[in-house]
Parts: sequence; C-alpha cells; structure tokens
Amino acid sequence: AKVTVRGNLWYHQYEQVGGDAIDFVRRFYHKSYPEAVEYLLGNGSGTLFASPPVEKETRPFELPPKNENMRRVYAYLLKRRHIDREVVSYFVKAGLLYEDGKYHNCVFVGTDENDIPGHAHKRSTNSYGKTFRINVEGSDPHDSFHHIGEDEKLFVFEAPIDMLSYITLNMDGWERHS
Repeated sequence: AKVTVRGNLWYHQYEQVGGDAIDFVRRFYHKSYPEAVEYLLGNGSGTLFASPPVEKETRPFELPPKNENMRRVYAYLLKRRHIDREVVSYFVKAGLLYEDGKYHNCVFVGTDENDIPGHAHKRSTNSYGKTFRINVEGSDPHDSFHHIGEDEKLFVFEAPIDMLSYITLNMDGWERHS
C-alpha cells in the first residue's frame, strides 16, 4: 500500500482516501475513535491542552430607539414581503414590531413569560442589495419573537418574517395558535 504523509495528513494513493492522524490510526490499526485518540495520546499519558475561554464583554440588552413613524417597515412588509396589513398591525399594537429610529430596520421584539422585552431581531427594510439581519447585542434567545395562542398547536419558524408570512397564508384563526 502506498501512503503519503504530509504534516498531520495522510493519503492512500491506490484507494484514493485520506485523512488526519486519528483517521490513520482508526483505519490501519483498526481502532475506534476513542481508542485512536487514546493511542495517539500515549495510552493516557498524553495531555490535551485547551485554550482558556476568552470572556467577551457584552453590553446589557437594550431595545433600539423607535422611529417616530413606521413608513419603511409597513412598506417593506406589505409591498415587498406581502404580509397582511392586519397581521403587521397586530404585532405593532402589541409592541412587538417597530421601526428602528437610527437605521429604519424592522425590529422584532421578543419577550419573556412576564412580557418583558429580552430579545430583539433587526432586519433591513432595504429592497435592494445585501440584506441585514442581526440580533441586538445582549439578547436572550429564550425570549425570541413569538405569539402565544390558546390551543395546543405549536409552530416554529427560523425567522420572524417566516412566521408573519405563514400567518398571512393561514389567516383563519391564527391568533389561537402559538
């Protein structure tokens, strides 16, 4: 068998397969993954060193300032994304959707079980160019944008726009669903 080794990688010329050191030990010494790692560490006498975790300084969560109107958010959601006006108005009145005062992004507000904002997702209202989507710094993912209904159905969406689109397509009794 012709095997080429370069650094920590190997390649079997005839079988056209390769990999790293762990793959090599698993294949040619017939070891399981844990056995290969232990073998490479010298049967327990080796030591793994991990970099100490770097503490990232995070600011406390704070909602972005609101714009005095919602023209860009309504234009984007109604005309570009074709979200029903009633659906948009529902979330605006609930305080869960507004327009960012500085950059005119859509701000989707997530709350905790006491309706206290703990999360905000910003989405660009631009119709052209690159889209902008980001969670506000300090947001708690447990408090993401949501609607709690009365029945036992639960729907999960990747993004707030996806939820609003689904509601628009399934308007009949949507307020009852979570």
